[in-house]
Amino acid sequence: MDIEQKQAELIDHFTKASVGSEGIGSCPRNCRATLHPSLFAFSEILAMPAVAELEGTENAMYLEVLLLFAHGTWNDYKIAETNKVL
Repeated sequence: MDIEQKQAELIDHFTKASVGSEGIGSCPRNCRATLHPSLFAFSEILAMPAVAELEGTENAMYLEVLLLFAHGTWNDYKIAETNKVL
């Protein structure tokens, strides 16, 4: 199986698992995506309405982690870790 196919399958798995979840219900499922060792594309997960609903809530940290993994750099990660965002 090639890398692109594996990514597509993983993204499909995580997005389907979140369908019907809103706000806090989407947090554990979507953030588990950041723990998967073979997943490195997160834009489709970030595009889900349930994930966007996390902004400005007490669960916004889950959105921040997904954004960090999708668009951040190693330096961004180290800064977030130092500031206890992660």
